[in-house]
This record gives sequence, structure tokens and C-alpha cells, in this order.
Amino acid sequence: MGRFRFCGLRGSAYRATSYDTPLWVFPNRRPGRWSHPDDGTVAQYCSLDPAAPLAEFVRHEDIDDPAVAAEIRLSVWELRFAAGAVLDLSSPERAASHGIEWESLVDDDWTACQALARAVVAEGGRGILAPAAALPGSLSLTVFGPRSEVGWATEPRLAIQVPAREILHGAPGAGVVAATRRFGAPYDSGPVVPSAAHLIDG
Repeated sequence: MGRFRFCGLRGSAYRATSYDTPLWVFPNRRPGRWSHPDDGTVAQYCSLDPAAPLAEFVRHEDIDDPAVAAEIRLSVWELRFAAGAVLDLSSPERAASHGIEWESLVDDDWTACQALARAVVAEGGRGILAPAAALPGSLSLTVFGPRSEVGWATEPRLAIQVPAREILHGAPGAGVVAATRRFGAPYDSGPVVPSAAHLIDG
């Protein structure tokens, strides 16, 4: 028996990009919370509400001025996932049930998360549901493996295919800039933002 108990997840997830595609098939070339270039991992970074990926961008770029944010143009994509073998770390209690410290999931040092991702993938896991470091109360969904977008109304025939549609092209608003958790700031574990996605056998 493995270390982890996986579940399925179905529903919408969101990603913000500065280019014209939300998904990719090649390994990540830059380090991320749940991936490292040395691992050859393909990690699709998403969130369960549309504000969180904008906050991730604001945090990563260290933008604290709404006027600067207003000059940025990003595409927010809605992705319809039917993901299996997801590790649910969506609350302190669920993280603890797997022997994982909640604080490590939002730490500015990604080492522990990268090691956890390697262990999850080695055990056959295909995704991790965890707190969104940039927007307390939101959840991130990281899906492992190559994915390719298809039309929103398309019924996927292959596991690699994900229905996708652009729902916004614009700038992070002042509200997102104000709500973004900065590097070095404490994480406030408040109520989780409701989403249209739901866990199966979680």
C-alpha cells in the first residue's frame, strides 16, 4: 500500500497566461512550487477560482501598485478537467492525514513541495490540490503530465485533451493587487472560496 490516498476531481480550473495557449506538453523549464527542471516534470499550474492565478502573477512579479497592474494584459482560461489520482491537501486536516505540514504547502521555499511532487508522481499521482500561496482562501490545482487544449464544446477522446476557453483578457484589478499575499507574509488560513469543481471519493 502506498503512502498517499488519491481521489478524482471534476470541474473547472483556471489559469492566467501572457501567451495564446493555456497548456503545454513539454517539461517545465523554470522551477515552480511543484516542479523542477531537473525532474523533467510537466506541471500544469491552475487554480479553482479565476482570481487566484492573477494573484500568483502579481506575487511573482512583485506588483504592489494598481496603476502598474493596469498596464498588464493577461488571458484567463477556464479549463474543464476530469483528473484522476489527485492528492487532496485542501485543508490543514487533510494535509495532516497524509503526514504533511500545512505551512510547508505555502512556504516561500519550494524545496519541500518539489520533493512531495516527486513522491506523488512516483506513486502514480497525477495532481495535487493545495492552498494557493498567493491568495489565502483559494486552492491551486497542479496537474502532472502533458495536456493539450481542445474546444470548449469538444468531448475529449484522449486523456491529454482538456476543453478550454478564454474568459478574460485584461489586467489584474486593484482588488486582486490588494488581496495578494506577498513573499515573506504570513498565510491566513481562512474559509476556502467555493468552486464549481468537486472531488470524487475524496
